[in-house]
This record gives sequence, structure tokens and C-alpha cells, in this order.
Amino acid sequence: MKGQTDITLQDGIIISVYTGEMDMEIVKQAASGIEELLTKSQSTRILYNTLNMETPSMKLAMEMKSFDAKIRDKVQKSATVVPSATTAFFASIAFILSKNHKVFHNDLDAALSWLKS
Repeated sequence: MKGQTDITLQDGIIISVYTGEMDMEIVKQAASGIEELLTKSQSTRILYNTLNMETPSMKLAMEMKSFDAKIRDKVQKSATVVPSATTAFFASIAFILSKNHKVFHNDLDAALSWLKS
């Protein structure tokens, strides 16, 4: 299934939902949308929901790492919700230098609660 993303602002949290197979173009479009909301909304919290995303490549994880470095000073907390250990591994690589990032396994509610705390 071709990938897609949906970026919204809910309760002061930027939520980026990734579905299907990601490619570099889709990931960069999502990054642009997140960056735009960071600027417009003054929000400092991001949720990356990858529950319905196919396992990403190392190349995409490295692109997210580069994006995270770009926005790091604007983000107070970020969380990634993952469906598998492999996706968790790539999320850990992508956000290794983040100030305050956590990976949650299949638990969207726990990630949102942590971001709100």
C-alpha cells in the first residue's frame, strides 16, 4: 500500500500519522507539515504514530534523524508509537539525540498521556 501521512494539531500536540509504505518524498512532506505546525501553533510536543506504517528503511530513519536535529530546539517532548520491535529500533535511531523522546509499543493512549504530563 502506498504510504501517506496526516499531520494535525490536537489538544496542543502535533500528531503525525504514518500509514503504509513510506518513501523519502512522503517523509519529507510530513517533516514539512510538522515544521509548519511547530511554527504556527507554538506547540512543543509531537506524536509520531506509526502503528499502521510498514517497517521503514534505515535510509528513512536517517532522514528522520536529520529532521529531528533541525527541530530539536523547538520540541519539548516527542513520542513514537510503534507496532513492532523493528520499527522501535529504527525510531530509536531516528531520535537518538532528542532531548526527551520515548518509544511506546502499541500504546497510543500511554504516549498521549506522557506527552500531556
